[in-house]
This record gives sequence, C-alpha cells and structure tokens, in this order.
Amino acid sequence: MRMQEMADIHSHILPGLDDGCRNMEETVRTLQEAAKQQVNRMIVTPHFHPGRYMVPASLVLKTLDDVRSECEDRDLKIDLYPGQECYYYTGLAEQLNAGNALTLAGSKYVLVEFDPNCLFHYLLMGLRDLRQNGYIPILAHFERYRCLQQKENLRLLKEDGFLLQMNFDTLLQKNHFFKKNPWRIMIKSGIVDFMGSDCHGMDFRPLCVSAGYEWMGANLSGEQCKHILKDNVQNIFQNRY
Repeated sequence: MRMQEMADIHSHILPGLDDGCRNMEETVRTLQEAAKQQVNRMIVTPHFHPGRYMVPASLVLKTLDDVRSECEDRDLKIDLYPGQECYYYTGLAEQLNAGNALTLAGSKYVLVEFDPNCLFHYLLMGLRDLRQNGYIPILAHFERYRCLQQKENLRLLKEDGFLLQMNFDTLLQKNHFFKKNPWRIMIKSGIVDFMGSDCHGMDFRPLCVSAGYEWMGANLSGEQCKHILKDNVQNIFQNRY
C-alpha cells in the first residue's frame, strides 16, 4: 500500500462532542499528527449513544464544517467526512431513517457498536435489524465483544455476511487486555474487513494508523492489505457493496 492512500474510518476527533478531542486546539493537533502519519482521509465518528452521548447529526455536521474551515486556514490538507459510531438499540434504524444519526460518508454503511457483554443473539438481531432497514452494518471494534471470543459465533457472523472492524491498537497489542487473544491470527485468516484507529485525541487512544499499516504490510499478503485497506474503504466512499 502506498502511504498516500492511508485512510481512517473510525475516529473521535471533533471537538467537545463526546469523549474524544476536548477542544479545537486538540483537534488540530490530532489532525496534524494524522498528516504526519500521511493519513489523507478520515471519517469522523462521534458517538450516537442514547443517554450518554446523544449527539445529533446537525451538530456533527456543523462542527465538522468548523473543523474543515480551521484546516483550510492552517493549510492542513486532509479530507474529512461525516459519520457516527452508533450504539445499537431498537430505535436506531428509525433515527438513521430520519437523518438524526449519520451513516459513514453519506453511504449506506453504518458503524455500529453494542455493549461489550451483550448476548450473541442480541448482537446478531441488531445487525440483522439494520440490514433489513437497508443499511450495511460494520461492527465496530469486534474484538471487544465477549460473545465473539467463541469462534463459532464469529463464523456465524461471517457466514451471514456481516462486516467486522478491528482497532489498530489491538493489532499492535498496545492494549494489554487484548495481548493474550489471537487477534493477529484472525486478521491473517481473513476475518477482518476494516481497520480503524478509534482515535480519541492526543492522549487517550492516540492515532496509530501509520504503524498499523506498516505491521500489515510486513505480515499480510499484498492482496489482503489491498482488500482491507483500499477496496473495502473505497466501497464506503463510493457507496457500493
């Protein structure tokens, strides 16, 4: 993969909207770091989480415009696209249909998360609910869900055609919780569809896209890298499946 093709589909870099960047200054510093890592496209995905971070789509879009203007003033060349990380509940599809919650870059792809301790039946039901409503769900940081530590459940998800996103810091074993789990083996097996930084700023879960690309380039085949880092990402931006 050429470095100029680097993209990040999962980030919390908009200022003051959730548990990500706290202000515009931190947002700018984070985007400057992204530029240093030669990331040229990012989808911003502040939380849409009822009762916690119920960030309306209108505020996401307004804040994104403010950040784009700041980048232009500073000659910071990075393309930013709207999105949200949507916490699943039974009313999520209705919120998406009404435009109150955002898909990824205006596509049919939805970055969705669940409670890490949810039952597999509930997770599967939620993904199917979104698909039945015309969306293409991408399960955010799938490595966090206890029910998916059972290989049979992962197999069932893949057989049903669902898409899985892994965090770069898991792949790089930066989080001690994941060091004992065989996530590197899983990505080599072809189970992962997308990677994302899940960056929350300069301090909490900082950007590590460049290191993740380097690890994948050294440990996966060229075809695997192209599939995860280029082809699947392009499917989002071109709204195709």
